[in-house]
Amino acid sequence: MQRVTVHGGWVDYREPEDVPERLRRRVTMLASQAPSVTARVGDDGTNSGENDMEFLLSFNDAVVMCLVEAWAWDEPITIEGLQNLPGRVYDEIVKYCQTMVSRLLPSFAVDVDPKAPIES
Repeated sequence: MQRVTVHGGWVDYREPEDVPERLRRRVTMLASQAPSVTARVGDDGTNSGENDMEFLLSFNDAVVMCLVEAWAWDEPITIEGLQNLPGRVYDEIVKYCQTMVSRLLPSFAVDVDPKAPIES
């Protein structure tokens, strides 16, 4: 756990590797739905990704819910509580959490045993 000062208050953050799977699963599912750059470009070459901002806000909120363990404000640690914080506090919490996203998401890399026989 790491305590960070944020605009007159503080936030205790979990280490991404310590986040319970129950919390991490929502972020993983949202990440799988991330709009791709190619999906946003319409046939006429214009950006057709009107839901990009909605996705980003939902993703950021879910990441914060995974990583924040406690905070100094009276609001409960819920998405509604997060959204009731002052904008500058919200922005700073999201910015800090964004630095840990890659450690939060599971790795789906194949771990191949170099001694295993290769079948063709």
